[in-house]
Amino acid sequence: IQQYISFTTRLDTVFPNLHIDETNNPLDPEQIGESFSEAIRPLNLKAHYLLTIYREFNKAVFHNLEEVLADANEVMIGMDILPKLDIKARNRELQKTKRATHRPTTDRETRAFSDSPEPAKAESKKKNAEIFAMMQTLVHDLASQQGAAQALPVTAAITADTSTAVAQQEIQKQQSLLMDMLTNIQATLEARKTVDGPADSGSGLVSKVKESINESLEAGNKSGDIGPLDSSSADVINLVTLLYQAIWKDESLPVVMKELIGRTQISIMKVALTDTSFFENEQHPARVILNEFAMAGIAWTEAELLANDSVYQKIKELVERILAEKALSNTFFQKLINELRQFKTSRSKTDAALEQRIRETVDHSDRLEDVSAFVTQKIDERILNDDLDPSIRTVLHTNFHDFLVKLVLKEGPGGSSWKPVMSTIDVLLWTVKSEKQPGDKERFDKINPRLIDNLEKALEIGGTSKSRITKIIRQLKQVQDFSFHQAETVAKRRLVPTTSHTAQTATTPAPIARKEPPPLPRDDPHLRQVDKFPIGIWLEFQGSGGQPVRCTLAAKIDSIDKMFFVNHQGVKVVELTRMRLARELKAGSVRIVSEGSLVDRAIESVISNLRSSARKAEA
Repeated sequence: IQQYISFTTRLDTVFPNLHIDETNNPLDPEQIGESFSEAIRPLNLKAHYLLTIYREFNKAVFHNLEEVLADANEVMIGMDILPKLDIKARNRELQKTKRATHRPTTDRETRAFSDSPEPAKAESKKKNAEIFAMMQTLVHDLASQQGAAQALPVTAAITADTSTAVAQQEIQKQQSLLMDMLTNIQATLEARKTVDGPADSGSGLVSKVKESINESLEAGNKSGDIGPLDSSSADVINLVTLLYQAIWKDESLPVVMKELIGRTQISIMKVALTDTSFFENEQHPARVILNEFAMAGIAWTEAELLANDSVYQKIKELVERILAEKALSNTFFQKLINELRQFKTSRSKTDAALEQRIRETVDHSDRLEDVSAFVTQKIDERILNDDLDPSIRTVLHTNFHDFLVKLVLKEGPGGSSWKPVMSTIDVLLWTVKSEKQPGDKERFDKINPRLIDNLEKALEIGGTSKSRITKIIRQLKQVQDFSFHQAETVAKRRLVPTTSHTAQTATTPAPIARKEPPPLPRDDPHLRQVDKFPIGIWLEFQGSGGQPVRCTLAAKIDSIDKMFFVNHQGVKVVELTRMRLARELKAGSVRIVSEGSLVDRAIESVISNLRSSARKAEA
């Protein structure tokens, strides 16, 4: 990743009027993969041949991509394009052996609501090992350019010579004074916030932190209390300030959450001053707690309801504890992380509590009543529309319910068979909806025989008699046929002009028939973007009355071309085809709320802004 970021940074400086990112970088892995996929598409190869080809392409190309990027960086260094960008050397042999190690796999459908990320491996700890060094280089280059220094937040920072042992002792003494200064600034700002209220929060707080630090450093220099800052301390103060400016501009965060996170700026600055791995290690506890805060409040769209929101009150309490803590250690932050996660679990809906109780028992049959309630809750979460045919609703809550109870008793909640069974319910509900899209009949004819077969097996396992199963399947087919009949009737009404009992005159205009918008072309950027959406991405839809609704992608079922979105409680609230979602995205009625973690996005934004400021200064 470091070679990639370095190459992107260098390439970006070559094109002053163009921003280089993953969408137009010729060596971006996704660009390379898509180009290859498009190149072989005309061959119309069968799936098993494609699998072999893709495996070979992966070994031949992607396994060697890091070396190609390293060579590309060396070429650009030879052209004197940011030759000092890579401060730390890399051991290529070490990078080669890294690829041979085992890499854990994660089911993508578990990401949307997982409480914690996978444990960091030794390799992942090194993944961003040069990020801080690169950010330092960008800050130094910007500071050295005439007229560009004002783009950095801390203007009073004067770097000191750190080459001697005496200088090192002075730095340690100075850092202690710097920590005391930051503690005093934090106490002053918090006291002022109590007096001034909301006017001294949010973006105003970020500005006041910057101003207070500059004023205190300038006063300290004049009085002789704090001498010139060493280079690393100045860089950390600048970078953390820029980081919080980026967080405030992050559109995915509700304003109230920005204000809560904004209060932690000086605390995080103190952490980074003593441990610069904060910028490099994605699993650094101080970074993780900020990401946990952001995810916990990502669905907050109605600020007036937060006074009674227990999660908001909990995060507010944890922020207060961060501000009050004098020894900001990794252990302290990890304790807060664990506490917040446990709180979210205990605060979740009834089904989470039921699931926890079920998991805690060795013999699930001891919790038969809890299992039954858990299954009922999960079925209710799948039913999005209130107009579901009563016969289908009855089957789900009786015969299919019995099957799910036996499944949980056998495998426990969330067993290997759980997700396929939930997908079966989604497909079943899709087949009986009266609202149809072009191509749905062909999809239905293809998947329904398998659906019927799966249902028959499930009902039989659940203890339903064969005669009852036959009746249920007969009823289901009738409802399915009627749903398509309804859709055809509605379509004909839209196409046939309405007339009165008397003949219309030639001057009476016929009503305009409503037509389904033409499908977007396969290479439409919005359609391609939808195809790349990972499980767990958060989107914001416009709800009733214009009130935004935030939900996360929980499942994709390609066989029926459906994407299912659930709210922060895990309840299904939206289901769309990929084409419909792409159109909504193109029209601006849907927007992406979150991709990746908050701190990762903020660091990427800081790097991009530093490069942009350097280009403007050169111009």
